[in-house]
Amino acid sequence: MANRAIIFDLDGTLIDSREDLARAGNHARSALGLQPLSLAEVASFVGDGAAKLVERLTPGCTKDERERALAAFFDHYGRHCTEQTRPYQGVGEMLDLLRGGGWLLAVATNKPLAFTLTILDACGLNQFTEVRGGDAMRKPDPGQLLSILAELAAEPGASWMVGDHRNDVIAGRAAGCSVMWCSWGLGSRDGLAVDAEAHSPGDIARLLGA
Repeated sequence: MANRAIIFDLDGTLIDSREDLARAGNHARSALGLQPLSLAEVASFVGDGAAKLVERLTPGCTKDERERALAAFFDHYGRHCTEQTRPYQGVGEMLDLLRGGGWLLAVATNKPLAFTLTILDACGLNQFTEVRGGDAMRKPDPGQLLSILAELAAEPGASWMVGDHRNDVIAGRAAGCSVMWCSWGLGSRDGLAVDAEAHSPGDIARLLGA
């Protein structure tokens, strides 16, 4: 029988990282003399990697200015990325149920891998067999997912991509996985069709039979 895997997005799916991202984003803006934005506004820009986040935070700026802002973002986030970031309620229990049910668990995020590993460790989320960051391939490119499936010898048709963003839906479909959308996250699926919809972490375990 082929292995079956569940590949999770990180921000907005497993963890609430809005405050730490907003502080780093506003630090990047302040490096260019720009005023801070609200938590909700910064959070609305999350989902396509740090460079795209900083681009959205600095409209009208030059390439050199954005490079300076990105360096400021990385510096601040690297030092503070675990201060306010926490798993959503019920995530730990959900992961334990899924692992106990025989699922192989992985993470595919557009966040750089170094930050990802630091956050997973700080949040006590050590249940993952494979973790991919956005240092090279980024969703909606399915490359992260295909790499995980190959490493785990998991059958795409028996596996799931679980996330809160349209990029997760697109990447999951392209990799041949079923797709579950998490309604509590930072992103939107923009009307894209999904195979299941979860409204709490507990829903994920229930929908997948754990």
